[in-house]
Amino acid sequence: MEKSIQKLLDKLGKKGFDTEKKVSAIDMQVAFDNGFTTEEVGGILALQKAIKGHNTYAFIMGGSDTKPDKKEVKRNADDGRTEGAGIRTETYENEGY
Repeated sequence: MEKSIQKLLDKLGKKGFDTEKKVSAIDMQVAFDNGFTTEEVGGILALQKAIKGHNTYAFIMGGSDTKPDKKEVKRNADDGRTEGAGIRTETYENEGY
């Protein structure tokens, strides 16, 4: 864990922001009113993004998951109905396993 992240998390905890819900509710004015520096506000915004994306542990540990490949599949849109013959394209995620 990076020291800057650890210091930010410690400061957030000491100021009473000890849950993801409380951290997500911090806006810039609240951050400055609680004595956070501009650099720390940037860290808070990154943490809020990680919380929203369900990547909190990766944020804390400085890691990241690879993005799954997206592939297109063409299917015949005529599935037995009398209308709408043609090709339909769908996108799905491939985890690469």
